[in-house]
Amino acid sequence: MSVPEVARQFKNLEERLGSDEYNFNHFRTAHLVGDVKRTIAGEGIKPGELAPDFEMPLARGGTLRLSSLRGKPVLLHFGSIS
Repeated sequence: MSVPEVARQFKNLEERLGSDEYNFNHFRTAHLVGDVKRTIAGEGIKPGELAPDFEMPLARGGTLRLSSLRGKPVLLHFGSIS
Protein backbone atom coordinates (compact mmCIF):
# COMPACT_ATOMS: atom_id res chain seq x y z
CA MET A 1 0.00 0.00 0.00
CA SER A 2 1.40 3.39 -0.92
CA VAL A 3 1.57 6.48 1.29
CA PRO A 4 -1.33 8.21 -0.52
CA GLU A 5 -3.53 5.13 0.00
CA VAL A 6 -2.70 5.02 3.72
CA ALA A 7 -3.26 8.77 4.04
CA ARG A 8 -6.65 8.36 2.37
CA GLN A 9 -7.61 5.73 4.98
CA PHE A 10 -6.86 8.17 7.76
CA LYS A 11 -8.07 11.43 6.24
CA ASN A 12 -11.47 11.20 7.93
CA LEU A 13 -10.15 9.94 11.26
CA GLU A 14 -10.86 13.28 12.94
CA GLU A 15 -14.46 13.09 11.71
CA ARG A 16 -14.93 9.62 13.20
CA LEU A 17 -13.71 10.57 16.64
CA GLY A 18 -12.65 14.11 17.46
CA SER A 19 -9.43 14.62 19.39
CA ASP A 20 -11.47 16.33 22.11
CA GLU A 21 -13.34 13.04 22.61
CA TYR A 22 -10.32 10.74 22.51
CA ASN A 23 -8.38 11.71 25.61
CA PHE A 24 -7.95 10.52 29.18
CA ASN A 25 -10.84 12.53 30.63
CA HIS A 26 -13.33 11.36 28.02
CA PHE A 27 -12.06 7.86 27.36
CA ARG A 28 -14.81 5.26 27.35
CA THR A 29 -14.86 1.50 27.07
CA ALA A 30 -16.57 2.02 23.71
CA HIS A 31 -13.41 3.66 22.38
CA LEU A 32 -11.27 0.71 23.44
CA VAL A 33 -13.75 -1.80 22.01
CA GLY A 34 -13.88 0.16 18.74
CA ASP A 35 -10.08 0.17 18.51
CA VAL A 36 -9.93 -3.58 19.13
CA LYS A 37 -12.63 -4.26 16.50
CA ARG A 38 -10.77 -2.16 13.90
CA THR A 39 -7.51 -3.96 14.75
CA ILE A 40 -9.14 -7.38 14.36
CA ALA A 41 -10.73 -6.27 11.07
CA GLY A 42 -7.26 -5.39 9.79
CA GLU A 43 -7.93 -1.69 9.49
CA GLY A 44 -5.12 0.79 9.80
CA ILE A 45 -1.48 0.58 8.87
CA LYS A 46 -0.02 -2.91 8.54
CA PRO A 47 3.47 -3.73 9.83
CA GLY A 48 6.01 -2.66 7.23
CA GLU A 49 3.72 -0.16 5.51
CA LEU A 50 4.63 3.49 5.26
CA ALA A 51 2.94 5.69 7.84
CA PRO A 52 1.27 8.89 6.67
CA ASP A 53 3.58 11.87 6.96
CA PHE A 54 3.02 14.20 9.90
CA GLU A 55 4.82 16.92 11.80
CA MET A 56 5.14 17.14 15.57
CA PRO A 57 6.65 19.63 18.01
CA LEU A 58 9.95 18.79 19.69
CA ALA A 59 10.46 19.27 23.44
CA ARG A 60 13.60 21.33 22.77
CA GLY A 61 11.76 23.56 20.29
CA GLY A 62 11.16 23.32 16.58
CA THR A 63 9.37 20.49 14.82
CA LEU A 64 10.12 17.12 13.29
CA ARG A 65 8.51 15.75 10.13
CA LEU A 66 8.26 11.96 9.88
CA SER A 67 9.33 12.01 6.22
CA SER A 68 12.66 13.55 7.25
CA LEU A 69 13.51 10.20 8.87
CA ARG A 70 12.80 8.16 5.72
CA GLY A 71 15.37 5.37 5.31
CA LYS A 72 16.12 5.23 9.05
CA PRO A 73 14.57 2.84 11.57
CA VAL A 74 11.70 4.62 13.36
CA LEU A 75 9.49 3.39 16.18
CA LEU A 76 6.26 5.33 16.68
CA HIS A 77 4.95 4.81 20.19
CA PHE A 78 1.77 6.68 21.04
CA GLY A 79 0.75 6.31 24.63
CA SER A 80 0.16 7.99 27.91
CA ILE A 81 2.11 7.87 31.14
CA SER A 82 -1.06 8.53 33.12
